[in-house]
Amino acid sequence: MPHIRAKVVCLFRHQHRILLAEGYDPIKGEKYVIPVGGGIEFGEKSTDAARRETFEEIGAEIDNLRLLGISENIFTFSGAAGHEIVFVYEAELKDKSFYQRDVIPGIEVDGERFIVRWFDEDDLLNGSLPFYPDGIINML
Repeated sequence: MPHIRAKVVCLFRHQHRILLAEGYDPIKGEKYVIPVGGGIEFGEKSTDAARRETFEEIGAEIDNLRLLGISENIFTFSGAAGHEIVFVYEAELKDKSFYQRDVIPGIEVDGERFIVRWFDEDDLLNGSLPFYPDGIINML
C-alpha cells in the first residue's frame, strides 16, 4: 500500500539566485528543479534531516536554518504516484566558497548523480522553469 513520505528540502539564496538540483521526468519529458533534500528518518527531527541530507548530497554543512513552511505535495513522477509532506527550510552554507561555484556535483544515497547549480530567482518566480515541490514558490 502506498504511503505518505515525510521529507525536508533546504533553500540557499545568494545575490537573487537560489541553489537547486536539476531533475528530469522521462515519462513526462519534463526538466524541473528542486531544492536539495530528502526523506526524514524515523526518530529524526526535520532540522537534523536538513543538515544530514545537505551534507550527504552536496558535502556542505549548513547554519541558520529557518522554517519557511510546510508543503503537501501530491504528484506523479516517472509514471508513479507520490504523496509527501515537505518541511521547507532556508539556510546558509557554512563554506562560503559554495556561493561562488557555478555547478556543484550532487549524489543520492543510491549513487545516482545529479547537478546542483544557481538559478535566477526571477526565472523561478515567473514560472519559466518547473519548480517542485508544489507550493514552494509561494514561500519565496
